[in-house]
Amino acid sequence: MTARSSIAQKVNVSHPAEYVPDLSYYRSGSAPTMTSAIPTGSITLGIGGIVVRLDGLESPRVETLRQRYGVFCESADRPADLVVSVRRADRPRFLEMRQRDEFYRVETHWEAETLLACSYEWAGWLDTKAGSGGLALAQAALSDPRAFDRSIENYLRVAFAHLVISRGGFLLHSAGLVRDGRAWLFFGPSGSGKTTVTTLTPEALVLSDDLTMVAPMPGGEGGGYGACSVPFRGLFAPEPKSIETWPIAGFFRLVQDTSDRLVEVKGAKAVGELVGSLPFVTERPEIAGAVIDSVAGSTIKTPVFRLHFRKDRTFWQVIDSRWAGVDGFSSPGGIKP
Repeated sequence: MTARSSIAQKVNVSHPAEYVPDLSYYRSGSAPTMTSAIPTGSITLGIGGIVVRLDGLESPRVETLRQRYGVFCESADRPADLVVSVRRADRPRFLEMRQRDEFYRVETHWEAETLLACSYEWAGWLDTKAGSGGLALAQAALSDPRAFDRSIENYLRVAFAHLVISRGGFLLHSAGLVRDGRAWLFFGPSGSGKTTVTTLTPEALVLSDDLTMVAPMPGGEGGGYGACSVPFRGLFAPEPKSIETWPIAGFFRLVQDTSDRLVEVKGAKAVGELVGSLPFVTERPEIAGAVIDSVAGSTIKTPVFRLHFRKDRTFWQVIDSRWAGVDGFSSPGGIKP
């Protein structure tokens, strides 16, 4: 299976062995269970000022997750925007692979204010307004450490993607690089050149080569938008060492070409360019308005371009010439949440 877990591939034809739970599954006493004799613990994660706590984890798993998520781990007493109850499921799996090379698949649907999501080894729900959620881990996730990590991470991807929309932001399938005190976000589908741009810019602080959080800057900051790392990395991005938020200089839709040039896009075209690179939140109509509002707000404050580039670092000459002499461009650094 090819795992592109930052983009949910929605397929509507059900496999006969699949089980996609509705909300009644989580409310049923015979559904997910946790043996009370097993010691349990919690882990709290903060990304861009959004805090999620996972309760009901077996104690040995907590330390493993702390090592995995590093600087994103918060103290247990920090108030959480979402509290998730983790339980064992009563099933070996939920979704089934329909072909050997299918992309990592996440099925989502809404029941009133509750989002339900599931994949191969997990199923879960979340209500962002109530600040509560649940995650059921299938037997396949509990018997394989890699499947366990994958299940936790992909639930968190879905959760943070929806939580940040409620804050006026979004997760962007992009490479995020910090130069001259600003974040430069390069986005586009897989194969467009995000990792290439990252490797061609060794002097930059790498926020991500795959997925970056975008949100209004803390405290207003002139109404601008900022970018920060997430713990969900691509193949080549180093482990994040900072949770700071950096003001965004621009969004760049990557287009491989034989020469380097910038083409600015505005209005609905700019919104459309960005929406095409948002994972998890564009498949369902229930929050379409909120998604468009979040993206449109960012394009008003931050320019969007199509960057035609020839896969060498000369594209930076085009970008630097565009920003040369821009007032207020320099920034002393990022802002901690």
